[in-house]
Amino acid sequence: MATATGEQATRTRGGRLVSALSWMLDPVERETFEGEFWERRSLHVSHADPHYFAELLTLDDVDRLLALVDANLDTVRIIRDGQETPVSALVASDASTGRTAAVEAVYQHYRTGSTIVLNSLDRRWEPLGRFAAELGAEISARPQMNVYLTPGGNERGFAPHYDTHDVFILQVHGSKRWSLYGSAQELPLRSQPYDHSDPLPKEAEQELDLMAGDLLYLPRGTVHAGTSMDSASVHVTIGVHPLLWASVLQDAVGRVLADDVRFRTSLPLGFAKSGALQRQTEDTLGELVGLLASRLAPATMTAEAVKHAAAIGPTSLRHHLSDLEALSSLRPTTLVRRRSDLGWALSSTPDGVELEFHNKKVRYPAHVTDEVRFVVENGGGPAFSPQSIPGELDGPGRLVLVESLLREGFLTFD
Repeated sequence: MATATGEQATRTRGGRLVSALSWMLDPVERETFEGEFWERRSLHVSHADPHYFAELLTLDDVDRLLALVDANLDTVRIIRDGQETPVSALVASDASTGRTAAVEAVYQHYRTGSTIVLNSLDRRWEPLGRFAAELGAEISARPQMNVYLTPGGNERGFAPHYDTHDVFILQVHGSKRWSLYGSAQELPLRSQPYDHSDPLPKEAEQELDLMAGDLLYLPRGTVHAGTSMDSASVHVTIGVHPLLWASVLQDAVGRVLADDVRFRTSLPLGFAKSGALQRQTEDTLGELVGLLASRLAPATMTAEAVKHAAAIGPTSLRHHLSDLEALSSLRPTTLVRRRSDLGWALSSTPDGVELEFHNKKVRYPAHVTDEVRFVVENGGGPAFSPQSIPGELDGPGRLVLVESLLREGFLTFD
């Protein structure tokens, strides 16, 4: 069961509130998923409820979205057996009617067996957008939600392939048969995409039927392909783009290299033809590697990773217009809270504190550090009022602080 109050969606399992990830995985415990499946092996979860994901998307919702597809033609893909029809081919040469005619063209391809892909639908469909924000804040990663509509009759959109991001597949309507061929590349980087020239095994390692309400998790690198069955199939693919150790290290090394001129000097002239210069090069590289290691501070790297996680999260500004209109009604007893699905990072500066969210930085002077820290770190719990903020700041000052965070979109009225 799921209910929504303001910006925060609350889901229950066994009478207790659960997070977005736990709700998707139910009845598999999150700890079990993290320890046994995440980045290791696939997981199929049957909820035995065809309407389990109906709060996110239904077949009728897809029907409504397709009626407006001409306004979002750049987000549509048409695929059949791995072959893509360019979206430009949908637009007639007559510019005055081309985009209008595109709706019928999309349906015509669907009627003849093509899969319709609606990319990044979390940016245009509010239920998916809320869920993406909630999930992204929970797992400190960037989720992207694409929707796949495949007609019935053993039709297949994409040929077998793997993704360079982890995938959750939520079956919304109908069913789909998935063939899994194992991992061709263990946890590939973005720079290691699937090579379609690689031969597939003659038989899949596993075949399973994903029914409406079911979930399938695939670690990145798992070769897979889906085929529709008797009826139309609609599923949401949640591509999860986590922050990798490799990325954290690369970013940190890049900052050191840019900061220290010793790394930016050239190797000795003519070193490729001189044994003595090559030995000198080896010695210098040893010194630089040691210097690099000494400059890599785990605490600083972790803090930068936190900032990066906050920056990649989706913008959470639902009801912000109403908040701005209501600023004049703010009183010492008014209840507010932090947006629950907001990614943020708080750090100390020589002059005070710096709060990063929504890809911006908001700075506060040192004398309000304690108050800012309370609002940021405790604001995700029960609602609080300006007068309940502990610290030395006086009443008017607390009102100003809360008003500024409401205006910037960090807080929202309860």
